[in-house]
Amino acid sequence: AIGQGEIVIAAKTAQETFTDKTSITVRPPASLIKETSSGTCNSGSNTITVASDFIPSTAKARLLVSNSPLVQFSDQLSYLLDYPHGCLEQTTSIAFPQLYYSDLAKSITTKTNFVYDAHYNVQEAIRKIESMQIYNGSLSYWPGSVEENWWATTYALHFLTEAQKAGYDVNQNTIDRTFEYIKTKVKSRETEEYYFLNSNNSITKRANVKREIMYSLYLMALSGKQDLSSMNYYKANTSMLTLDSRYMLATAYMALGDTKSYYAVLPKQFEGEKSANSNGGSFYSYVRDYALSLNCLLETDPNNAQIPAMARTLSQQLKSESYLNTQERAFAFLALGKYVKRNVTSGISGTISVDGKALATYAGKDVVLSDKNILGKKVDITVNGNGNLYYFLEVNGIKEGVNFKEEDSHLRVRKEFYNRFGQPLGNTIKQGEMIVVKLSLVTVDGMNVENVVLTDMLPSGFEIENPRITDEREMNWIKDKYEPTYFDIRDDRINFYVSSGKSVRNYYYTVRAVNTGNFLMGPVSADAMYDGEYHSYNGSGWVRIVK
Repeated sequence: AIGQGEIVIAAKTAQETFTDKTSITVRPPASLIKETSSGTCNSGSNTITVASDFIPSTAKARLLVSNSPLVQFSDQLSYLLDYPHGCLEQTTSIAFPQLYYSDLAKSITTKTNFVYDAHYNVQEAIRKIESMQIYNGSLSYWPGSVEENWWATTYALHFLTEAQKAGYDVNQNTIDRTFEYIKTKVKSRETEEYYFLNSNNSITKRANVKREIMYSLYLMALSGKQDLSSMNYYKANTSMLTLDSRYMLATAYMALGDTKSYYAVLPKQFEGEKSANSNGGSFYSYVRDYALSLNCLLETDPNNAQIPAMARTLSQQLKSESYLNTQERAFAFLALGKYVKRNVTSGISGTISVDGKALATYAGKDVVLSDKNILGKKVDITVNGNGNLYYFLEVNGIKEGVNFKEEDSHLRVRKEFYNRFGQPLGNTIKQGEMIVVKLSLVTVDGMNVENVVLTDMLPSGFEIENPRITDEREMNWIKDKYEPTYFDIRDDRINFYVSSGKSVRNYYYTVRAVNTGNFLMGPVSADAMYDGEYHSYNGSGWVRIVK
């Protein structure tokens, strides 16, 4: 079982007994696994089978039944709520949906000893974002850095303005300075080479106006700070715009009440252009562009005839795509949430049963079952009346006997151990020894990949000594060190946030061997945070620490 364990040693003499008790935390070397499913329950009986192949003491199950179609997309919100990294874009993506869908977020949260508080989460995100403003009014991409990202800055500003409208405490000076930043940037008339997939799925590239300009103009128009001269310039040059940029520019006009310009710029439908995935910049992709365009329509022209078909297509994409990043999930959830809120059926009732025994009744209010007794069982949802009920099921925990798959997909990461003098170490290490861990990253196909997170799982006999090597006098053998953009230390791992290229980039940190014994060592992993196809996992095994 996972949890708190105890080791008790007792020694007896003729007269007395002495005991020594040590508490230890017991956790498996495997990662938490989350399995979700969702669907529609039609009139009559509908059966759901709940997974059971988890270690019983680790497993948790939660079933949500509602008349809102939004429940079908709860896995997208669940992913965002549990996302472990926190750059500017990701902080915004986690908080943005909680502005509108806090009740749903509370219903699907499965963490133990955790009281969900959307107001607190949103306010903390606001506080963090405000602390990231730098000298020119933009927002830094990582806390404490001066690296800016125009798209992420505008995205965060969008969130701050919406949070302010919702009654949250937002520093007006932060908003004003960020608006001044984007008002200056939109004058640049910059272009960028974007990558697209043609009908044969081969990649082509084309120079277009930067998407950041259109998003900034859209947000400025929403906030009554429009730049009409820039908007009119691009209205006269729509051939320079990507498809989603045309939607943003058109809806910027609609936000100002200029319907003539709106219809002149708005595409007849979203087709004929499919973006490839980008790992940086504006984080564009076909799904993100599609969701963003639908969101703009819903925000400014909710009765537009394109919306129903776009919502159906987007919902199909969310169910068929094997991987979606935080930008794709956030904009898709925002767009579909706004759409389905207008399409909720009332007057439906239902019964939720397990093994023929009724556990709950649906009578217009969402039903949440968080009972591990449903694990491995068949749950029946019986719908009465005309219309549908919708469900979201999440089961998470640790599975026994799951082998970690080591592979290189576009990226290759490797781990090596050295002593402080640069001599290679094997997997047998002396207690008390300081170890230099070298992580080497390269892109297999030679492309540059931005926003890669390197995560090294530590065996429990190691403790991180120093995340940066600064004593060059003692370690002058290190001559190929790259500095990460940002790093994050956890109890059992270290995360480096880096970029990858065609030449090998090496990152170093130090640990100390503190406990003797044989310890299971997790792999080092490299994941492109905005494209799951780019990843590498390698180096799991055992470490022996001896006296």
